[in-house]
Amino acid sequence: MSAPNISLTLYYHPECPFVHRVLTTLRELSLPFDTVFVDLDVPRSADYLAINPRGTVPALKFSSPDFRNGKETILTESLAIIYFLGNLFPNHLLPAAPSAGVVTAVARTSIFFFINAWENKITPLFDKVYMASFGDEKEAKEVEDMVVGAIEKEIDPLLKRQDEDGGGAFLGGREKFTMAEVVAAPVILRLFAFCDGGLLPRSFKANLLALPNFGKWASELVRNESLLRGWDEAGFVSGSRTKLQEFKEGKFRPKICTQ
Repeated sequence: MSAPNISLTLYYHPECPFVHRVLTTLRELSLPFDTVFVDLDVPRSADYLAINPRGTVPALKFSSPDFRNGKETILTESLAIIYFLGNLFPNHLLPAAPSAGVVTAVARTSIFFFINAWENKITPLFDKVYMASFGDEKEAKEVEDMVVGAIEKEIDPLLKRQDEDGGGAFLGGREKFTMAEVVAAPVILRLFAFCDGGLLPRSFKANLLALPNFGKWASELVRNESLLRGWDEAGFVSGSRTKLQEFKEGKFRPKICTQ
């Protein structure tokens, strides 16, 4: 089945990992889309607040002759958006068989179980990771221990190969990204950039990569073409360094992307 007749416009900010989830999904599915930049450093315009009263990103505007006679519809929250996109037509992000059955149900459930664990146990910790990049060595080490411990306990076992898995690098031994990778990849990419750029201890990345299942998975994860397209690691690290200096001078207050 081909992609549906649909027009997509993404409201975004390039630094937001939750926007990055949507961008990665759109690229994995080869869906055409337009973008509108939303400046998170200034009060939101009335036009954008009419689209998303919370003023956060991402937001996705879509229209299709197959729904509400082409009337524009707005979706917010990254998980809702990527699930919507992933269900537009059969694709590798949400594996499906020609007819529903046990194998399909298990495959999709494993993806949703992973996402649930990541969102509830790991994503909340990345606010602390971001803030630790503005803190001292002691704070950074405490956050490192917390995050590595949580991933070792909650995520690493979910990536252990099962007898029925394929030989690929991703969840379930798949050769391509699933929704599980889409959800986790943007924050892992940013965490590794912080470590490589000296904003967090290099041991943070090393200890994550040393985990038996997560390490191999994450190493492949951050090489994905859809994830890396448009990603400016040097600019991200440089901008973060500037914000760190401004923070020390009392000119910048860290803001958390919350979607």
